[in-house]
Amino acid sequence: MAKVALSALFAAAIVIAVILTVMAWQRRRDSAGFTAIAAIAGGAAWWSLATTVPLFSRNPTVVLVADLILYPGVFLVVCGWYGTARALTNRFWKLDRRTALLLAIEPVLCTIAIVTNPWHHLFISGMKTTIIDGALAALFGPLFWVHTVYCYVIVVYSSVVVFRTYTRQTSRYRGYLVAVIAIFPASVINIIGILAGGRLIDLTACGFALSAPTMYWVVRHSTPSIAPVVHREVFQNMNDPVVVLDPAHRLVEANPAATELVARLGVDNQEVALHLAALMGRLPANTVSDYAILDAYGSGLDFNVRVSPLRDRRGTHSGSILVAHDITEQNRQTEQLRAQLATIEALRASLAEQAARDYLTGLYNRRHLMTELGGALERGATFSFVLLDIDFFKQINDRYGHNTGDDVLVHLAGRLVAALQPGDMAARYGGEEFALILHGMSGLEAAAWVDNLRHAVASDPVPVDGVPIAVTFSAGVATSDGHRYPVNLIDHADQALYAAKANGRNRVEQATLAAAQ
Repeated sequence: MAKVALSALFAAAIVIAVILTVMAWQRRRDSAGFTAIAAIAGGAAWWSLATTVPLFSRNPTVVLVADLILYPGVFLVVCGWYGTARALTNRFWKLDRRTALLLAIEPVLCTIAIVTNPWHHLFISGMKTTIIDGALAALFGPLFWVHTVYCYVIVVYSSVVVFRTYTRQTSRYRGYLVAVIAIFPASVINIIGILAGGRLIDLTACGFALSAPTMYWVVRHSTPSIAPVVHREVFQNMNDPVVVLDPAHRLVEANPAATELVARLGVDNQEVALHLAALMGRLPANTVSDYAILDAYGSGLDFNVRVSPLRDRRGTHSGSILVAHDITEQNRQTEQLRAQLATIEALRASLAEQAARDYLTGLYNRRHLMTELGGALERGATFSFVLLDIDFFKQINDRYGHNTGDDVLVHLAGRLVAALQPGDMAARYGGEEFALILHGMSGLEAAAWVDNLRHAVASDPVPVDGVPIAVTFSAGVATSDGHRYPVNLIDHADQALYAAKANGRNRVEQATLAAAQ
């Protein structure tokens, strides 16, 4: 009767475990937790199947072999519980190579001990008849106990990790306690079976097989409902075109936005692939890079393309992913902003120019003249400075009126500008006084140049309302040599101008060396 009941129990456990293994394995891409549950269920199925052998065979050799070959199932259950714990605490966790190697050390050593057991009997020392219909059970040696301690260290550690997550997190994680409780009965059954000393058949595998559905439920509800489709759906629904290339820069996959863009540009996939290959050839290998494509295929569309390398779990370069972002509107707004900034800069320059100009004559004003003189002296430039004054200007204003006087000022300003060389400057110093900066001229050269200008102005009367008005001016010339400050240079030119007026006007005088000193 006990044999029938146990057989039914094992059969139910095996069926449940196999079904759960298939279900969890089908969802392995959704979360590492489903792979771990598949390992637990698959291990429980293997373990249960091997444990049923003593119910149907009394041959010690057959039972011993069955007891020895069940341990791969034990390894899967223990490692699966470790993976389940890690996946519950971090749904993005994946088994890396280092962890896999560490977990494999004990199973490899245990397998060696099992294979060599017929020679040393340190893992299973013998067989003993149980109280269940005379079925045989194994007696364990010291290596088995080392294996058992190792397994329980892994189980307890994993259970503590899950329990700590349960106590520290919100209600969303409350189901994690169920996972810890689910593994508890199987562990108790295992401990009872081990301590029975060969009097009972091990029912641990049944406990794990029957508790695995509960763990599957916990993993399923700890993973967001969108997880099964999140990666694919995000890829398919991105507004930005996304293209995947293989290591040879050949087109592997494109999302609908990329396909729509290709059709909109009026090109075929082959042409796009060639363009992308050329683009990849210009970018640094295996690095995240940004690249701008302006006026793509003459469409008027601009794109910013971000290229990121793809790597497999071993870190090997397995391709690239290109994400294109439409920056046409952004570039248009940028160009508008640049145009606006250029306009503002032009207005600013115009306002600055206007602020530096005399409102009547259009020449530079006295403030700008002082700035230019200061800069030229600071640079150590060689130049001559001229101050000139219209002779008897007050009489022109009194006789012909101020409007006529203004016309005379404007006329002389035009003559000055027309006579200057590039780089020289004319300014209205104040009233009927004007100033000139003549670069590269000595005092004698400047005096001769101004004197020629004086003759030209005097011989060309200003016509006002059909009446020719004779205009003459007096001028004083000073050179920049030995001067450090504009006021001193202006003062010396002013003294020369005063001398010209005192000597009869309509003449040019040069500042003497004594005056400069």
